[in-house]
Amino acid sequence: MTTAMQLYFSGESLRNVAHSLKLIGMDVSHQTIYNWIDKYTALMEKYLDKITQKISTSWRADELYLKVKGNTKYLYALMDDETRFWIAQQVADTKNTADITPLFSKGKEVAGTRPNTRISDGAPNFHTAFNRVIHKQVAKKQTYQPYLVTR
Repeated sequence: MTTAMQLYFSGESLRNVAHSLKLIGMDVSHQTIYNWIDKYTALMEKYLDKITQKISTSWRADELYLKVKGNTKYLYALMDDETRFWIAQQVADTKNTADITPLFSKGKEVAGTRPNTRISDGAPNFHTAFNRVIHKQVAKKQTYQPYLVTR
C-alpha cells in the first residue's frame, strides 16, 4: 500500500501504479489503489487539521511566475522564515503592481499576530501591502510642496 501511494504521489497514473505493483507480485486494480489513496488522504486531512503550526515573527514574501493555459500569472507567497510554513498565497496577473493586501491580511489572520520582520526582494507592492495591512497606513499621494525659507 505504501509503495502504491509513493508511486501515485510521485506523479504516476493509477493504471501505471497497478502495473508496477503487478511487476513485484501484487495484483490489484487501479480502483483498489484509488480507494487506498482516498482513505489515506482523508485520514491525513483529519490529522493535519488538528495541528496548529507555530509561526514566528519573521515572514518571507516572494513571487514566482506560472503559465496557466498559456497565460502568465504570478503566485505571491508568504512563508514563515524559521519553519518554512506556507502562511498564505495569492495569484495575480501582474508582477510589481498587483494589489496583494489580501495576502498579508490572510497571513495576519492565519498567524494571529503581525510579523516583526518582513523579508522580500524589494518589490514595491510588498512594501505597500505590508504597510496597509500590518501597520494600517494608507499610501499617501505625493504632491509637490515648495519649501518656504524664512529668516
